[in-house]
Amino acid sequence: MSAGDLTPFPSALLLDTSFLRTLGGTHTAKYQTFIEYVMQEGVHLFFTPRVKSELTEQQAYMSIDWVDKARTTDWIEETGEFQPGVRVHDGPRAGEIFDSAHRKIAEREQVGPDKLRKTDASLPATAVMLLASRDFDRIGIAIDDNHAQESISSVLRNTYYEGRIAVLNIWDVLSYMETQI
Repeated sequence: MSAGDLTPFPSALLLDTSFLRTLGGTHTAKYQTFIEYVMQEGVHLFFTPRVKSELTEQQAYMSIDWVDKARTTDWIEETGEFQPGVRVHDGPRAGEIFDSAHRKIAEREQVGPDKLRKTDASLPATAVMLLASRDFDRIGIAIDDNHAQESISSVLRNTYYEGRIAVLNIWDVLSYMETQI
């Protein structure tokens, strides 16, 4: 990720389970910084049904019930499943992005694609769907997984979505937010 991926900061963030887990509970400075910036700047937060499933599985290890937050607040929401045929302009279809990302993540993890969860690969495909259906110029995928981050970035490189979908790690996001609040 380069510093240019953070500016202008995306008006929407698609959150991965790894990001939310690392963010910690309401008592942490990371959480406070993140929520203060999101509220101050009006950033829209989203998570996918696959992330919801992981959050539900890992609830015992999580300090915050993010699924409940999506049901009871207006600053975070669950997306629908991505639609494989969706595309923006001449960019690859969401299904193609999903397949490529899943394959690349499996290669980096040195795991067979059939053994690997599809949560991370669904993030850029869902970002394509959000670009197509909502009024966002840029969407960030917030993640704390280097293999997935690099794989997703390589899939988006040299496509219509490069620069429109930013793949952001938690530490760069939080550092940036700290300088802005």
